[in-house]
Amino acid sequence: MLQYDLIIIGGGAAGLSAGVSALQNGIKKVLILERDSDLGGNLNLFIHGGFGEYYLGEEVTGPELASELIREFKAQGGEYKLDTEVLELTTSKVVTYVNPIDGIQDIKGKAIIIASGCREKFTGNINIPIHKYTGIYTLVSAHKLVNFQGYLPGKEVVILGKNNWSLILARRLLVEGAKVKAIIDGSNKGFLDEKGKDFISGFDINIIKNSRVVDINGNERIGSIDIENNKDGTITKIDCDSLILTVGHFPEVNFIKKANIYLNDKKEILVNNNETSAKGIFACGTVLTKDTEIFKSGEDGFKTGEIVSNYLKKYFY
Repeated sequence: MLQYDLIIIGGGAAGLSAGVSALQNGIKKVLILERDSDLGGNLNLFIHGGFGEYYLGEEVTGPELASELIREFKAQGGEYKLDTEVLELTTSKVVTYVNPIDGIQDIKGKAIIIASGCREKFTGNINIPIHKYTGIYTLVSAHKLVNFQGYLPGKEVVILGKNNWSLILARRLLVEGAKVKAIIDGSNKGFLDEKGKDFISGFDINIIKNSRVVDINGNERIGSIDIENNKDGTITKIDCDSLILTVGHFPEVNFIKKANIYLNDKKEILVNNNETSAKGIFACGTVLTKDTEIFKSGEDGFKTGEIVSNYLKKYFY
């Protein structure tokens, strides 16, 4: 069985940053296991600025930060496996993975970092009849459609959801020539923090608060939606050819059952200074925070890499 000083599960912003930090702190044999075909995770998706000040001393776009982290990780001798799904993690820090080249393999680490991130929930988590029409997307799929494939989800778009991801998407769609008819916020609170205001500064975006989508109309493709005001019950029709749904995220932790790691009632990993209840197994990034702190996951990973380096030096070096 191959052994490593540090095995990192996930090669997004948190995992890459943790790997670079550990290597720079003198840890020698570091391996990243990444389920996608490229390192970088969501950094490759976010082509706007605002990333990397913790590492570069200045803010750059997501892909620029990913390139710098990947370059440094390779330069420091870090190893990685792509298209690799982690199947199991045990308390003895044995990781079972599968990929097209190696098949199913077991490897062991002196320390483990879980940086597997979070996955978008399914549209079934929203009580809206969406199965009849085309032109309906989740938030992440719409981001990928625009930024990876170069297509607009539609020309007249309504976004259902109230986080910075939706604001970034709205701005991106407007820049690319689409019309954002509205962002619908189910709460009665103003959700624009300072970061959110920066995202849409200079853009005239209609934000409708305290409302919900109650019906979708169209033929084969969506043609309009009906929204209901939660306070007075009034119904308003909005013509659109696309509806973007914010469905939320859940942490990617299915593989940790045999590690006996404590979780809270929301199936979230509990940590103390980024160490889980299993000694030598750490966690960082959006696997802990889901999408709420996605723009800070790299910084959390870099800090965790240093914490794990100190752990390894204390017990193994």
